[in-house]
Amino acid sequence: MSLQRLRRILGARYRVIVESSPDLVQIVNQKRARRRADLLAKQAAVPVSKRPQVVDDLEGRREWTIRAIDLLRKIGYLTTPSGVNMAQLSASWATRRYFWAVAEPDQGAQAVSDFRLSADARQMDFHQKTLLSDEFGIGMAGLVLESFFATDSFSDVSAALGNPALFQNIAQQGEAEPDYLMWAEGGNTPYYVVECKGSQTDRNTSYDQLRRGLEQVRTINMEAEPRELMTLVIATCLLGETTEILVLDPPSDKKREARTRKSKDSSSERTFRVEDQKIFHRRAVIAHESNLLKWAGQYRTASDQDTRLGRALPEGAVLVDVPLVTRRTDFGEFRGVALPLFPELGARNLRIFTGVEAGLLDSVAHQPEDLDHPEEQVVERPKRFHRPPLNNAPGNIGIGPDGTCMIIEGL
Repeated sequence: MSLQRLRRILGARYRVIVESSPDLVQIVNQKRARRRADLLAKQAAVPVSKRPQVVDDLEGRREWTIRAIDLLRKIGYLTTPSGVNMAQLSASWATRRYFWAVAEPDQGAQAVSDFRLSADARQMDFHQKTLLSDEFGIGMAGLVLESFFATDSFSDVSAALGNPALFQNIAQQGEAEPDYLMWAEGGNTPYYVVECKGSQTDRNTSYDQLRRGLEQVRTINMEAEPRELMTLVIATCLLGETTEILVLDPPSDKKREARTRKSKDSSSERTFRVEDQKIFHRRAVIAHESNLLKWAGQYRTASDQDTRLGRALPEGAVLVDVPLVTRRTDFGEFRGVALPLFPELGARNLRIFTGVEAGLLDSVAHQPEDLDHPEEQVVERPKRFHRPPLNNAPGNIGIGPDGTCMIIEGL
């Protein structure tokens, strides 16, 4: 990748379409009905499917402007493997990998260009396309939650549920990736259980993905509910000339969930009961803090957090915390790790910095001793980072409300 092309991509603002509309609900319901009829005709089992609704906060069809640096930060952060031994090998690999996959802005575009994949990305083989689509779908969904729902924390749902057997890699190929749990610290804001999809084919494929997502998204029953729980299925359609993000809300149906638990059919594997929401939240917070530490290269300290969740280290694993480097910006001070961005291209001065706001990182890295047993000591931390307005931020700096930062240096 040439420096000139990278500068153009980072300096551009891109347009995508976000839709959650009655028309979309109708199309997906028609697909659900056809799917049900086909399975009944074959005398096959009909999976439990949730009925979609429009997401009130996104109702209609709207244009949304994003920056490449923010999307790539979100892809890199959300798809870093949760296993600390893998994270130290690939914490920012997705970010480095996908710079070239973003098309350059339109020639002569004065302000905003339609977001689309580059020609090289669209010519990849099927399996590589699938992986890229999945991970762009994850990144776009995460950016939607961050931008429209003010979420600043995330974990794998399985980590909060306390099932170590399910808490493996957060980025898996195809449709096997786990659900994401996203929320905002402070107050009783909702939990969002998010099922992410992505496709480069056409809108019809994305409609089918939404239909499948309604069958796959997890149901979590809370015994006590100081926080509302909301499920979202988000499909990103990477078309040739534009990108559309389709969002549906499959609200819970508690009577049906009760029947599902009694019948113990295959869909019950995605229905979970949480009896103590405080423990659920504390486990989610620990997993989120582990993710922050990995993003800043603090792998040994992150492993301490994972141990609290019951996740054993691989035998013989040797983990170290990477020496921290500091970056002072107009938007705060951040500490993390800086690595060559494209060393294979001979761009020796081009580096990628991934880090966390200094005060937040210090708070996460120094845990009180009485939090060693999350099931016994449950603490909800106050909100610790407020992202300042980034209206005039350089295109090479991306900062999230979660305190994460990514900077492309040497341009």
